[in-house]
Amino acid sequence: MIVVSCIGQKGGGSKSSTARTLAVGFTDAGWKTHLGDLDEKQQTSIQWCKRREDAGLSNIDCGLYRRVDTAVKMKAQCDLLILDGRPAAETTSLSIAIESDLVIISTGPTIDDLQPSLELCRELIQKGIPMERLVFLVAKTPSLAEGKKAQATIRAWGFTVLNSTIRFQPAYGQALDAGRALFETPFKTLNDEARAMVEEIHDIINA
Repeated sequence: MIVVSCIGQKGGGSKSSTARTLAVGFTDAGWKTHLGDLDEKQQTSIQWCKRREDAGLSNIDCGLYRRVDTAVKMKAQCDLLILDGRPAAETTSLSIAIESDLVIISTGPTIDDLQPSLELCRELIQKGIPMERLVFLVAKTPSLAEGKKAQATIRAWGFTVLNSTIRFQPAYGQALDAGRALFETPFKTLNDEARAMVEEIHDIINA
């Protein structure tokens, strides 16, 4: 029973995209997976699950939660609990991180995106979250070169970052709008890049 959380210091940082894509990837791989949406206002993951069901795609078990401790109870009923956190909610991020085996911090590649995300990671460590539980994902990068530059900045701070990046591509947004995961676009290259992220997370939690 593993808990993976997706958090971000800013809205639009792809944390929900990451959570939903992981949910599909692990479910398809045979894991009993539950996706917990902790954002009562936006309900991004819950609404996406409804679109996925309406489209007749593979079912993703999901739920909406006001409290982290309520969501965490679901880990007793599944192999993998994926928590989609609230943006810019430091208290909630800490509560989620405490309960998680792995915390994925999604960030864009610009300094405006990176700075608050790096500060969030540092604050979590200062409050007792082990550094080895924290990993960054660079998303919505306009190019692979920009993604690698952002990865280098994160590593310079001494933090771990996935080798995978998620580029800013309209096809990804269209897939999510249709209730699909990031690796369910019509384009093999984009699908392979998104699958690489899922496989990298799989390797981390199985190490």
